[in-house]
Amino acid sequence: MSARYALYFIPDPETPLAALGSALLGRNSETGEEIPQAHFPDFSRQRWHELTTNARRYGLHATLKAPFFLKQGATENDLLLAAARFAENWQACIFPRLVLARIGAFFALVPLGESPGERKSLQNINTLAADAVAFFDRFRAAPSKHELARRHPQSLSERQRELLAKWGYPYVFDEYRFHVTLTDTLRVSTDTCAEIRAVKENLQTYLMPLRDVAVTVSSICVCKQITYDIAAQSGARVKNNSDNNNVFMLLQRFRFRGI
Repeated sequence: MSARYALYFIPDPETPLAALGSALLGRNSETGEEIPQAHFPDFSRQRWHELTTNARRYGLHATLKAPFFLKQGATENDLLLAAARFAENWQACIFPRLVLARIGAFFALVPLGESPGERKSLQNINTLAADAVAFFDRFRAAPSKHELARRHPQSLSERQRELLAKWGYPYVFDEYRFHVTLTDTLRVSTDTCAEIRAVKENLQTYLMPLRDVAVTVSSICVCKQITYDIAAQSGARVKNNSDNNNVFMLLQRFRFRGI
């Protein structure tokens, strides 16, 4: 399988968000190393592991430019050099707080837009993401029919289908919403309603330490999707885990200007 790349926000490793989020998923957001996963009283360890399988594969992050294959002629080094140049033009964006929310069928941390400061931060991060989408698009290969089908275009709005066709991803620009993913998709049914309520309640309790903690977006991270076999060959500190193959690993972090 060819490598895919993505541009993500990944919290700095020394921050409360990185510590709590990494434990929640059972994977260190900076190194990719498996760590003991947080345990919740209403769930068995196996069940919580299942509820975060895909989230763990992607790692604790917020998307700035969604995963893409490199187009013919573009190299990983080209992408890294471009990311360094991109970072030089940005300053840190600070969110006074992130709160738990349900986006579609999964749970995530999102910024509020209630105060003038929060609205300004939202504007800044939306501009950052929009610029990242456009700036790095010269490296993106056109998606295959299979990749487009994976986005379920029949369930998208007309505007989202337009964005998917032009940019390879439907949730960009005016459809973008900054969020740090915490769980996999939780489909609603009669049998799962109680479980979804339990997920929300347990997450609310677990995330209480973040209630009044500001979150700073001070860098952009180039991530690469690799298998554990490849990771082992490259010396990455990742343990074998067959249900978490094809993970995204942090390739390089680029600090914004003045950081």
